[in-house]
Amino acid sequence: MAELLRYLCDHEEFLSIEKLLGGDVSAGEAKAVLRELSTELAKEAASEAKTSYDVKGCKNLSKSSKNIISSLSPREEKSLLTAFGLIEKKQS
Repeated sequence: MAELLRYLCDHEEFLSIEKLLGGDVSAGEAKAVLRELSTELAKEAASEAKTSYDVKGCKNLSKSSKNIISSLSPREEKSLLTAFGLIEKKQS
């Protein structure tokens, strides 16, 4: 997602943004917001990548299930494992 937002900032002109938003936001401001968002998403993805879950050690899953789950992004893997109670959800 971060890469897509950055690509849009670099290659899209956002000509209609001012018209759609009544001139309250310029194309440059929209690009700045999207760049900032892409940077934050990239940071979040990097921090999630550092936190891995040992799916291979889980005895309740078949080998093929483990292979499929390990091919997911860290966020998808965490969401799936949390949804099925294989890891605990962090308490805030």
